[in-house]
Amino acid sequence: MADSPATADTLGALVQAYVGEQCAVILDARFALASRDESLVHPARVAIRRLRATLRTFGGVYDADHGASFAKELRWAGLLLGDVRDLQVLAERYTEDAGSTDQAAKRVIADEIQRDRIDAWDAVTAGLSSIRGAALYAVIARWRDDPPFDGKGAAPADRAEKKVDKADARWRARLDRAHAASADDDAEAGELLHDARKAAKRHRYAVELAAPVLGPHADETIDKSKELQDALGAHQDAVVALAFLKEIDVPSKDPKAASALAELIARTTETADDVASALNEAERIRG
Repeated sequence: MADSPATADTLGALVQAYVGEQCAVILDARFALASRDESLVHPARVAIRRLRATLRTFGGVYDADHGASFAKELRWAGLLLGDVRDLQVLAERYTEDAGSTDQAAKRVIADEIQRDRIDAWDAVTAGLSSIRGAALYAVIARWRDDPPFDGKGAAPADRAEKKVDKADARWRARLDRAHAASADDDAEAGELLHDARKAAKRHRYAVELAAPVLGPHADETIDKSKELQDALGAHQDAVVALAFLKEIDVPSKDPKAASALAELIARTTETADDVASALNEAERIRG
């Protein structure tokens, strides 16, 4: 492996400080996740997303082959945790804080979430305790303690600003494409909106990483990006919820629940299909 950047004012040192933090979060959550601790799912998944985003935006400071392999395994782990996290969000939406949801619908939704949660956790614990999971944790530890730097890591730390600018331009361009698709009634508008949301997250993580060289406006940018994520996330939550609701098989002996669920699906469909409103809110925030 290449030598670690020698000083704190190099791009490699700046990137690694952020990467090391995310690796530590995942490693610290290992045994809690093995015991199915719900509270560690979101932090671990966010740390995985931050790592993947960093490898995409700042991956040039690391060996390319090591980075590609690491990103692939992180994606696998993130998908496992994502299934559990989606069910957490659905539980909050329909069984914990959803006062307007019909009680009959709440009952069948809660039962479905509980069944799916068992399966999702089984997949997490089996996956992360497998040979593949153990190997991933070992790689995460190495990336924390002995990262595979490339020579580009010796560049000045302020080079990160250009990477942040490119990430900023990328999400804005994707949002513009979603706008154009929505205006043309293109069926792909929703997926393009989701792509813009993911690109906006990568930009926010890049700003977080580069905050030491970006100056006092970094916090303002991060706050604005979080507001954007909340706006676009509401639409994506509806898309995920709709797919979940459509999979529920209500017993024929429970017509009240079936009727309530059908009404809920209709309302959720309206939100999931309303890409234009999500885009308008994003545009307001973007300014």
